[in-house]
Amino acid sequence: LAEIEDCSGENETEAWKAAFGYELIDVEAIDTKSLKAIKECECKVELVFQWIQQLMVENIETGVLSIPPPILSRAFQELATGMVQFHDALKISTIPFPYPYAQCCDLFLVLHSVVTPFVMCQWVSRPWWA
Repeated sequence: LAEIEDCSGENETEAWKAAFGYELIDVEAIDTKSLKAIKECECKVELVFQWIQQLMVENIETGVLSIPPPILSRAFQELATGMVQFHDALKISTIPFPYPYAQCCDLFLVLHSVVTPFVMCQWVSRPWWA
C-alpha cells in the first residue's frame, strides 16, 4: 500500500490492481473440519492464533520462511503482543463497573450542576454570567 501513496495518474491504477490482486482467504477457502472446529470452540481467537503460529513454525522448517531469526522472533513477538492486547480488552469488557461507584459519580454530577450556578453568582458581578 505504500506504493499506492507514491503513485499518481496511470501508475496509480496499476498499483491499485496490484494491491487488490492478492489471494484472499475467505470461508470457502477453509476446509469443513476447520470451520467446524472454529464453530464449536469456545476460544475462537486463541484457536486461530495457534493455527497461525503452527503454520509459521511449519514453514520455517520447510524453508518457506527463510528469514533471519531476529526478524522471525519479532513476528512471533508481535503476534503475542496482539494476543495480550486482546485479553486486556476482554478483561475490560467482561469486568462490570462497580455499581456504588457509578451511583456516586451520578450523584456528584447532579450536585455539581445544581451548585455551580449559585457559586458562579458569588464570583461574577453580573447574574447572567452565571
